[in-house]
Amino acid sequence: MDLATFEKQLKGEKIGNPVLIFAGPEHFLKEKSFSDMTQSLVPETDRQDNVVRTGSNAKELPDTIQQIFSFSFNASPRLFLIQEIDTATAKQRKDFLERLSQGGIPASTVIVFTVTDSKVAGEIAGKFKQQSDRIDFWAPFANQLGAWVKRQTVEQGAEITNEAADHLIELVGSDLAILHQELSKLALSSRGKKIGLTEVKSGVAYLRQDNIFDFLEAFGQRNAVKAIRCLESLLARGEAAQKIWFMLCRQLREFRLLHALLRDRPDLFESVFSLLRRYSQFAGKSDFKANQEKKNLLSEIQQLADLMPETLTKAAALRQSGKLRNLYLALNFNYFELTAATQEIIETDLAFKSGISDPGAALQKFTASFLVSQNS
Repeated sequence: MDLATFEKQLKGEKIGNPVLIFAGPEHFLKEKSFSDMTQSLVPETDRQDNVVRTGSNAKELPDTIQQIFSFSFNASPRLFLIQEIDTATAKQRKDFLERLSQGGIPASTVIVFTVTDSKVAGEIAGKFKQQSDRIDFWAPFANQLGAWVKRQTVEQGAEITNEAADHLIELVGSDLAILHQELSKLALSSRGKKIGLTEVKSGVAYLRQDNIFDFLEAFGQRNAVKAIRCLESLLARGEAAQKIWFMLCRQLREFRLLHALLRDRPDLFESVFSLLRRYSQFAGKSDFKANQEKKNLLSEIQQLADLMPETLTKAAALRQSGKLRNLYLALNFNYFELTAATQEIIETDLAFKSGISDPGAALQKFTASFLVSQNS
């Protein structure tokens, strides 16, 4: 079952099967879905008795069996969240699932397993067969994150503009839990008004403290000192070097592609570059006039995109407003230096994928080497 089908069932206040397997790597979405189940299916007065969260260790699993088959003093559905069942030993998990399947799931009872290991998810589904549904939870792709933010805002009784949603992502990053937390605050303070760029800037600006987008922007501006400082701060806070490297690689590939398209199709992309040059003059300004000028320039680029072959438009991300606002940074690079650096990028990427001993140091070395050497 996909997430959209599950959400439709919740809106109808009816779950199809008594066993749900929340699989996949996105823990926040699993937690949110169980919270949504609680609010949709169990009246507030009965939640203390009818909603049970438990772990998967040797003591908790047997206790959970007793609770599942215990008597209920009200007619409301009973929900059991058994967290990270794949952390239990194979024997503990097998014994628990065997006892649960043999006893039969009591009426008006829904058991939710959260699991990261796909093999264990399949094991549970195989045990309960037609009585179970598996839902895989994955974070939205980067180009879908803005739409996810807008949907979550609507769920909270508010509305957010495209520009505000994109800026919120730039400030917060892609962590869904933090995004949702900040959206809740903005929705509460909006008092029914649409959340715009101003509200996001004033309400969430405190979060912009050397995040990944700061690093990418500093790199794009060829500010070696700021880029290295941001990178050190990110690594010190435990941000995965592999994730930062992936986003940096993607940015450099996009810059190179844009310059390659200019060389191959100047009839189409010279006008785009001309508009980006004008945009760069206002990029660092945030007054009303500058914001209007930036908005108009982006609109002109998107109008040009409508006249281009769809393949080129998608490749250059000319309709993705979040990326489009930072595309002017490509002006700080040229085709020849990006092409010359390709081999080093490939070698560094292979090193990351093969498991180097100190990925943070490798990322710092690449950043310093690329920015300092290219500026010298």
